[in-house]
Amino acid sequence: MRPTLLWLAMLAAGPATAAVQSSSPDAFVIVHSAEVARGAPAQWDALLDWGGWWPAAHSYSGNAANLEIDAQPAGRLEETWNGGSVLHGTVVQAITSRLLRLSAAFGPLQAMPVNAILDIELSPTEAGTRLTLTYRVGGPASLQLDRIAPAVDGVLGEAFGRLSVHSRQPLPQPKSRSSLEN
Repeated sequence: MRPTLLWLAMLAAGPATAAVQSSSPDAFVIVHSAEVARGAPAQWDALLDWGGWWPAAHSYSGNAANLEIDAQPAGRLEETWNGGSVLHGTVVQAITSRLLRLSAAFGPLQAMPVNAILDIELSPTEAGTRLTLTYRVGGPASLQLDRIAPAVDGVLGEAFGRLSVHSRQPLPQPKSRSSLEN
């Protein structure tokens, strides 16, 4: 998907949800959280199957299966297809079955002077795992980030919902996986 089309898709994603924890012209924080029935190790495998849960409509190629992640420091979340590629983010911390942290300015944010950090935390619960996605974006106030926070939340909310559902599905063998120890 072209960046302009991706931007329009983000804007059409819908109104703000309660997941926008805070926003201002120079920053926003988005949080999504859900409990899934899978244990943390199996949930980690589901998380690393990025192409299995990321919405195809919010990829550049139109095919989420082209997304892969290498879950180790300096590893890449990238999308590669015939005729193109894009680096969506770089892994800055990976603690197997507990935390995946990326420096990742998704979509149109890549063209902006922002710092964007995506955390996906996995916390054991009695019934499975608490999955929490936190996205923190900061940049110059002239960007009016509070105006785009609802669209970004719409995309991340859709992706998070798909991850929660994907977490209940049988998983294929991950394409790329780090076996970092705690």
